[in-house]
Formats: sequence, structure tokens, C-alpha cells
Amino acid sequence: MNPQLFGWQHFTYLAVVTVIGVAVTVLIKLFCKTDKSLSIAIRIYSLFLLFWIVMNRALIAINTKNPLRFLPDSFCGTMSMCLSFVGLFAKKDSKLFHWIVYCGLLGGFLTLIYPDFLPQHPSIFYLPTISGLMHHTVALFLCVTIIATGYMKISIKRWVYLPVGLAFEMVYGLFLITALKFSDALVIYAPLIEGTPFTWYFTGFLFLILHLIVLLTVEFVRLKKNGGKVMPVLKAQFNKLRNYYKSPKEVVDVNAQNDNANLEIDHKD
Repeated sequence: MNPQLFGWQHFTYLAVVTVIGVAVTVLIKLFCKTDKSLSIAIRIYSLFLLFWIVMNRALIAINTKNPLRFLPDSFCGTMSMCLSFVGLFAKKDSKLFHWIVYCGLLGGFLTLIYPDFLPQHPSIFYLPTISGLMHHTVALFLCVTIIATGYMKISIKRWVYLPVGLAFEMVYGLFLITALKFSDALVIYAPLIEGTPFTWYFTGFLFLILHLIVLLTVEFVRLKKNGGKVMPVLKAQFNKLRNYYKSPKEVVDVNAQNDNANLEIDHKD
């Protein structure tokens, strides 16, 4: 009998990888005390992710006899490929992390909970199955490690990089469909789960709302702990957006106000 969603093999896999993933995060946090050692650990972790996503895409290309299918055409495949390269080449707290880490957390978590490809073969160790499970698993716990070790610092000031990153992902998906003639990509035409309202725009909207709530919560806790206030941060961010519609003189005045607000907040960190 093929492995089933929420069957014993599924739950056993989740239990084992959760223990290993948490243990690796704790060990990296305990022993990587310098920026250099932490950077090396994140790059090794990212290389491990690259191994699994490349294997998974290569197997898909071979099984479908279509070399173009090596290109990731799903949200999670694109996320894992991008995350592996960002982890390998980006510096600590790079702006790119503030897009791809949140995608990794969402895609990795949801797919491990609901891996719809799990029943495709009698063995869970069938290479397309286990490589799919592994790249989602490694991506999820790599993102957890990046946040837990402070390699990326969650910040409301960098909220915009997620919607910008998602916009580029959708452009990539449309390129696969229109230029390379993929039947679908990044679930643009079909919902994430068949028969549900979780289309790309509905899911994306919920994702952005959840992202904003998380950022606000973290910022609120951080500022309260340091005796600061949340509202100056929010006002500074909204003022930056309003700058696009102001005259140059007004922009200079608003930027000066934002700099003063950010300076006051930084002194309290």
C-alpha cells in the first residue's frame, strides 16, 4: 500500500525530521558564536538544500522526458532553488532574506503537513518522493535556523521585500507559461488544493496579511521590551510610501522626520 497523507509513514517522517531539524538549529546556535562560523554553517545548510532541490528537479525532468521541467515550476520548487542560492551567496541580514525566508517557512510547513505527492509510489523512499519531502524539510528548518540565530533580523522596516519578491515570482511563473509553454506554473491557473478557494491571489493576500501581523507583533514586543513605541515606526514607513506623491521639498522634510524617528528608535534598541 502506498504511503498515505496523515498515515503512519507520514507521521513518522514528520517526527524524525522535526527532532533532527530542531537539534541542528540548537547545535548551530550553541557552537556558531561568530559571524564567520555562522555564515559557514548557513552556507553548508544551503548547499545541502541545493543538493535536494537539484535532485528533485532532475528526476522530474527525467521522468517527464522534458529537460525544461528541470526549471522549478511550483511555488515551493522556486522557493527552494532561490533560498539555496540566497543562503549560499547573500550576506547576513541581506534584503533578499526578508522575502525568501518567509516563503520558505510557508511553503515548507504547508507541504510537510499536506504533501499531496506522497502516495505516488509504494515506497516513501522512492527518489522523487523523498527528494520532494527533503527539499521542503531542509528549506523549512534552514529558515528556522536563519531566524533563530539572528542571521536575519525580523523587521517591520523591511516588510516591502516580501510583496516585491512575490511579484517577481509571479512574473517568472507567467514567463514559464507564455514563453516556455508550460500548462501551468506557480499554481496560477489552479488552486493550491483542488476544490478549495486557495487560488494564488487569495492565498497571497492571506500570506501578506499574516506576514504583516507577524512583523507588527515582533516589533511591538521588541519595542515594548526596550521601552519604545510602535507608532513612530509605522508612521515612518507610511511616510516613505507617501513620498512618491509629494514635491521634492516635501520629500526632504518628510525624510528628515523619518530619520529623526528612526534615530530615536535605534537608540532604544
